[in-house]
Amino acid sequence: MSFVERVKKNLEGKLRIEDGNCGTTHKVLREISRQGGKAIVWERPDGVYSKILDNKGNVVGEGEGITWPPAILFAMVEGGFFPEDIGSELTKSLQCIIDMEKVADIYGYGRVVTPVASAYNEVWKNGGHVAIRRNSWGIEVVFIDKEDKEIAVGPISYCPTCGTAATIPRAPALAAKIKEELKDKRNTGKDKYERKMENHFFFKNDKVCCEIIENGQLLGRASRCCIAYAGVVAEVHSGIAGPKWGALFKEYCKICPTKLCRKGKNTGEEANNLLVSLEKKNLKTDVRMDTYITATVKKEGGLLGEGIGTVCAFSSLMYAKARCIQLRSEIEVVRE
Repeated sequence: MSFVERVKKNLEGKLRIEDGNCGTTHKVLREISRQGGKAIVWERPDGVYSKILDNKGNVVGEGEGITWPPAILFAMVEGGFFPEDIGSELTKSLQCIIDMEKVADIYGYGRVVTPVASAYNEVWKNGGHVAIRRNSWGIEVVFIDKEDKEIAVGPISYCPTCGTAATIPRAPALAAKIKEELKDKRNTGKDKYERKMENHFFFKNDKVCCEIIENGQLLGRASRCCIAYAGVVAEVHSGIAGPKWGALFKEYCKICPTKLCRKGKNTGEEANNLLVSLEKKNLKTDVRMDTYITATVKKEGGLLGEGIGTVCAFSSLMYAKARCIQLRSEIEVVRE
């Protein structure tokens, strides 16, 4: 039995649409890691390129995306790690790949948090808000103006941050403003591309581990509750992250109430299931940028819960559930 077949067999009956693109990617990467494999990702001008390696170092899947996690999922799909019906649905839920070049034209090199933070600030500053909602296996992001009219609806994407990045080009005036604002900003992804750095992702001790390699040498390593967060903290440990994000991400784990890593859980799976529960209750989720990415959950305009997170609104939602009794009581069943 081949490496891919072993992974696929061990995941039979365990893949659920409720876990979404993000939760599914982490579930498969965990099994790939158990079998001795890993994912490697490289920054490029138009986004990122990824490979899945088996336990012998052979390439068993290749993909691309606007940032690390969706590129890894695309490589998993291309590598045949999913049954045909699920693989087809996952591909449809990665429509943000279509907008890779447009997203990269705004900032590029797989960096999405910086332009996404700018988009949140701009929409909210003008009296609007940013909504996130599930669509098939993925996430759909909507920019809404102060008159409660939709400015732009993004493609079905991997997660809220990827979805926001892919929505920006669909609001041309906003895209032009953010591009101008960021044109002289330092881009860590560009630095890594020029230095030919590699990002190695795998599970170890129930956490996602990222190692950043340059010319065969380990620069930095971090283990966290998701691929993206592990990646940015590894950049901090490598000394290549920008000072603003570096300071925030160093501190977040100290204040996070969820401690998912200790429970062997990943943020994507838990948060996607939470979002499904919220939508079943007809609760609305908005996301904005304060010091951290902040998610709010409302019922008929009234605030039920609010939480802060790192690179994605998923971590913010989990924070809100952990801290807000009213929100937990509203969704009734807390998934363990």
